[in-house]
Amino acid sequence: MPQIRCVLGMVGIDPHNKGIRTLARRLRDEGVEVIYVGEHNTPDEMFRVAVDEDAHLVGVSFSTSNYSETIQMLLAARRRQGAEDVQLIVGGLIHPDHEQHLLDLGVAGVFGPGASIADVVALFSRLYPDLELRDGRTAPK
Repeated sequence: MPQIRCVLGMVGIDPHNKGIRTLARRLRDEGVEVIYVGEHNTPDEMFRVAVDEDAHLVGVSFSTSNYSETIQMLLAARRRQGAEDVQLIVGGLIHPDHEQHLLDLGVAGVFGPGASIADVVALFSRLYPDLELRDGRTAPK
């Protein structure tokens, strides 16, 4: 059975990478295959890596307020890269009042302060019910 693969990274000059690095480690602990690309990526680079690595999801963290514009650039890059089947998840300092707008744009999941690793893995399971975690377990629903 195919395994859940996720590309994680930061876009632009957002310097606060502790959250995304912690998420990468926690997802690996949960059995998700993580490709961590670090900081200072362009939207096109994020989805080019996803295509090259045959990933199911791209996750980006934000600690600055320009996330709405950057998310729109990420979604446009996803189209340019022919990666419409790769889901985009976002997290970090996302204002709760903006979550529905981001979902309406096409983001598959929004995880702000207080979200748990179980919340993230459960979304992966809902998005990809036929995939499994690295050790053969299925993700919790």
